[in-house]
Amino acid sequence: MADPGGTETVARRYALSVRVRILAAVLVTTTLGMLGAGSASYIIARQHAYDSVHSDLVQESEEINTVVRMIDSGQAGRPVKGPGDVLYLAIKSSVPDPGGAIIGLVDGRIAWVPDSDEPTQKSAQDDAELIAAAAAIQPGSPVEVRELRTTGHPRLAFISIPVQVDGSAHLGHFVAAVDVAEVLQPVARSHLTYALACLVALLAIGVVGYQVAGRLLSPLRSLQATAQRISETDLTDRIPDDQLAGRDEVADLGRTMNAMLDRLSSSFDHQRRLLDDAGHELRTPITIVRGHLELLDPDDPADVKETRAVSLDELDRMQRLVDDLMTLAKSQRPDFVRPEPVEVDQLLSSVRGLVGPLADRQWQIEASTAAVVALDRQRITQALVQLVANAVRFTAPRAVIALGGSVGPDGRELRLWVRDTGTGITAEDRERIFERFGRGHRSGHGSPEETVRLPEHDGAGLGLAIVAAIAEAHHGRIELDSTPGLGSTFTLCLPLDRPSTTTRSEDRARHRHR
Repeated sequence: MADPGGTETVARRYALSVRVRILAAVLVTTTLGMLGAGSASYIIARQHAYDSVHSDLVQESEEINTVVRMIDSGQAGRPVKGPGDVLYLAIKSSVPDPGGAIIGLVDGRIAWVPDSDEPTQKSAQDDAELIAAAAAIQPGSPVEVRELRTTGHPRLAFISIPVQVDGSAHLGHFVAAVDVAEVLQPVARSHLTYALACLVALLAIGVVGYQVAGRLLSPLRSLQATAQRISETDLTDRIPDDQLAGRDEVADLGRTMNAMLDRLSSSFDHQRRLLDDAGHELRTPITIVRGHLELLDPDDPADVKETRAVSLDELDRMQRLVDDLMTLAKSQRPDFVRPEPVEVDQLLSSVRGLVGPLADRQWQIEASTAAVVALDRQRITQALVQLVANAVRFTAPRAVIALGGSVGPDGRELRLWVRDTGTGITAEDRERIFERFGRGHRSGHGSPEETVRLPEHDGAGLGLAIVAAIAEAHHGRIELDSTPGLGSTFTLCLPLDRPSTTTRSEDRARHRHR
């Protein structure tokens, strides 16, 4: 039994839109970056401030050393009888740094302090725990910075230097202290300001990112709405062009989807036409066979023989029709053509040999080239033979039918043609003959003995459609030049540099035959 909780979890996970997830990812990443940069900056600034406290205390300790040297050199300016005199000389001109205090102790009691309004100086003088800790330092102890937590100061750093004078029984201490918490307050305030600035920046990024993400994803929303509107019978909807004005991946996706819908629409239209045309064309021979069978007199041998002949003839026509329809259906597949190097002059010679026995015509190869091009030999041969068969149907015996081939003057196109001197094609027929089951007006040329052996002798109307499909499969086109009463020239125009990414539907739009 399925777990409803699991289903609910999946539904909740996918309830978040792509827009929200993108924005969340950006905000989380930005927040982590700001947090990391701010933390590193705070740690460095805090350590720098703490190092400054230590250096300042060490520097203060140098005051007492300077006084000692003055006393030893006789420059003190007053007699020195005890440690109080030494501390006086050291403290009288001292000014505590902000957050600092200087105290002179004699026998554990305050003897001298500088004249200062610094709050830390006053609070340090009243801090009995600091005084006791400083007075406890004995002569000979190493001079070092010590830390102390007292009731009035959560964190104090101090240095206490014992002072002794020969002949005096008193013990003095030169004390310099710094309230570390007060020194670190500017660092904390600056990084609090940084944190507030980061919050404002994140809010701005969120607002701007939400708008930008919505704009970037608008083609996806249009794609979703378009996909919802599309049905089997309506493939006309597309993503609006104003949603595809950008040059980013999302706009490219929208353009690609529109192109895919164009191909799907073309494919569906192709299938519908194929089914409609096939149903229409196959219905005629089926009706003929059925009618003859219904009227057949089984006791009349002649009637049986005639019905058998008609039925076989109609079945043959249906077989040819099905084969042609299969060829047209395969033309939509990417492997319909399999190019290989082909020598054009040998191709024309082989086609000339194939079509020679078809009818009594004056066969010619009026132009050729020794160029080697990439073509599907079998498909191109099929197209040329179909064009020749079409020319035979519309020419009289001994008429000229010429084949030719050449490379265009720009060297980018191969042109293969079949020219006849037949009846020509009227202007109203030039578009229709390339459509499936499209037929031109039948001429009176060509005897029944000749036409009975030719492909599509019954004029089903698929031959030129197959030729056009073969040309399009080679990313080319077919051109027609015809003058009624003088003949026609059908030309296959095949590019020598075949594009690898052009779609078949794009080829049809760009190379629509005239």
